[in-house]
Amino acid sequence: MLPRRAPLQLNLPKVGDWVAVKLVPSEEKAMIQAILPRRTQLCRKMIGRGGTEHILATNIDTAFLVTAADSSFDAARLEPMLAVAHESGARPVVLLNKIDLCADLDARLADVTRVAGDALVLVACALTGRGVKPLAELIKPGDTAVFIGTSGVGKSSLINRLYGEDIQATVEVRASDAKGRHTTSWREMIFLPQGGVVIDTPGMREFHLWISTEGSKHAFPELDALSVRCHFPGCTHMHESRCAVLKALAAGTLPRERYDTFLKLQLEIRFLRAAEKTAAYQVRKHSDRVTHRRGNTAYRLS
Repeated sequence: MLPRRAPLQLNLPKVGDWVAVKLVPSEEKAMIQAILPRRTQLCRKMIGRGGTEHILATNIDTAFLVTAADSSFDAARLEPMLAVAHESGARPVVLLNKIDLCADLDARLADVTRVAGDALVLVACALTGRGVKPLAELIKPGDTAVFIGTSGVGKSSLINRLYGEDIQATVEVRASDAKGRHTTSWREMIFLPQGGVVIDTPGMREFHLWISTEGSKHAFPELDALSVRCHFPGCTHMHESRCAVLKALAAGTLPRERYDTFLKLQLEIRFLRAAEKTAAYQVRKHSDRVTHRRGNTAYRLS
């Protein structure tokens, strides 16, 4: 298929889009005429491009946030992914893979549950197949699911288990630091024999946000619950007096690491909003210049 020209990258078809096409039998091709409205879309910030939005997948029902239970485990990596997943409109599910390499699974689960909020948490082992059946039951016929996470957590291996054979390339992670290489280099839709669709994504070393505060509320439910008791509307929970969040932090009922992560995400959201405003201004300025030039050209030709 040949994508139609579009002024912005966001207007181009993305993985998961439904499109209207016009067949060109003489060339054995089809031209995309329109992109149907998206029910959901999973986005992050384009790395190295300021405040540019990067759509990872659209029209997804479930976003599986995959992390490994081995020595590479870091609960803090889940927090921005949870915020983005909540913002997408899809159902977030935290998937703790490689449980065969974990000496204390209960402790790992406690760490994951603490940051997962109201998101469902599953455990699995792609190597042995343990936990794959409950995972498969969440992908109903006609549903679309996406797997996201850093490289080496086992996304492609899990998809191979779901499919029933090795259709995605995988490599072993380094034993020294449990880090993996990017085996999936593009996003791809895979149609499962049982009727569902899964989208594999490249491993991400960093997951930069592209969200409003709504996704952050779902990712930090304990802070959202505390904020209703703050004295000032729109409290930033940074320096205001009579702030319920700061009181809980001082009392020790709110963990310092959760608060620090919350602040980091809020600062990133503010940066992205400022970048978005700047980008919108540049687009308007360019449009005004084009309109002005066209007006002058029409005057000279007359």
